[in-house]
Amino acid sequence: MVRRLGPVLVAFAVGATVAACGGDDSGSSGPSAGDGMRVASFDFAESVLLAEMYAQVIESTGTPVVRVGTVGPREIIAPALELGHIDVVPEYLGTALNYVGATEPNPDSESALADLDDRLADLGLTALDAAPAEDKNVFVVTKEFAAAESLETISDLGDLASSLRFGGPPECQDRALCLAGLESVYGLQFAEFVPQRSLRFTDEALRRGEIDVGLLFSTSAALLMTDLVALVDDLEMQPAENVVPVMRIDALERWGPEVAVALNDLSARLTTLELRILNVQVADGKPVADTARSWLEAHDVVSSS
Repeated sequence: MVRRLGPVLVAFAVGATVAACGGDDSGSSGPSAGDGMRVASFDFAESVLLAEMYAQVIESTGTPVVRVGTVGPREIIAPALELGHIDVVPEYLGTALNYVGATEPNPDSESALADLDDRLADLGLTALDAAPAEDKNVFVVTKEFAAAESLETISDLGDLASSLRFGGPPECQDRALCLAGLESVYGLQFAEFVPQRSLRFTDEALRRGEIDVGLLFSTSAALLMTDLVALVDDLEMQPAENVVPVMRIDALERWGPEVAVALNDLSARLTTLELRILNVQVADGKPVADTARSWLEAHDVVSSS
C-alpha cells in the first residue's frame, strides 16, 4: 500500500500545488468550487491526456471547467480530492483500491469498481463507470520467441524460466505485481534479472535479445508493434486497472447528473488499444488538447466544432 503523507505535510503540499496550478499572486489557494468543475491529473502524460478528455466532455454538457493541471502523485491528488481542492481526476481501479485500503488485488473489474465506490463514499467521493481501457503490468516476449516456444500465457513459461533473462525496472524485483509475484504466484525462477533504466528501453532490449521476457504497461506504444506479444495473465495476478473517473459527490450534486452521464459515455468507448494510439500521438508531439478533441469527435462523444 502506498504510504500516506502526514496531515501537516499533506495540507501544505496540496495547498501549494493547487495554488501553483490555478491560483494568483494575491494569496489565493486556487480555483474555488464556484468557478467550475476542477479537473486535475497525475504527473504523467497519460493522465494529463485523460484529464483533458474529461475536461472537454464536461464542457460539452455546458458545465464550466477549471483545468487545474498536473497536481502530482497519488499522495497529493488523493488528499486534494478529499479536502475539496479539486473535483475530478482520472484514476485506475486497482491502484486506487490499494490506496484506500484494499489488501488483495482484485482482477474482476465489476466487483473492483463496486468495492472502490463503497470505500470512497466515506471520503465524499464516488467512482463513475470504468472504461474497458486498462493500464496495468504486462509481461512481454517477442512474437518470434512466442511462436518458437508455443507461448500464449505466463504459465506457459513454466520450466523455460530457469534459462531465461527477465528485464524490468530495479524495483520490480521486490514488487508483488512484478518479479516477486511471478515467483510466488506462477512459481517462475528466472536465470537472471536484468535491470532496465526505464520501460522505454525494455522493448528494445527484447528485440536485441538482451532479455527474453520484459515488463511493459498495457497501454505502451511498443505493443502497437507486431513483433511483440503480451502473455495472458492466466492466474490473474494483476488487479483490474481500468481507467475510471473519481470525483467529489458534492461537485456532482452541484453541477448536475449530466456530467456523470457524459463521462460514462466517454468511458464506455475507451479501450486499451485506443488509449495506446492516443498515447503515441501525444508522444509524437501532437498537442494534448487536439489529440483529445479529435478522438472525442471521431467517436461521437462530443459534437464537431
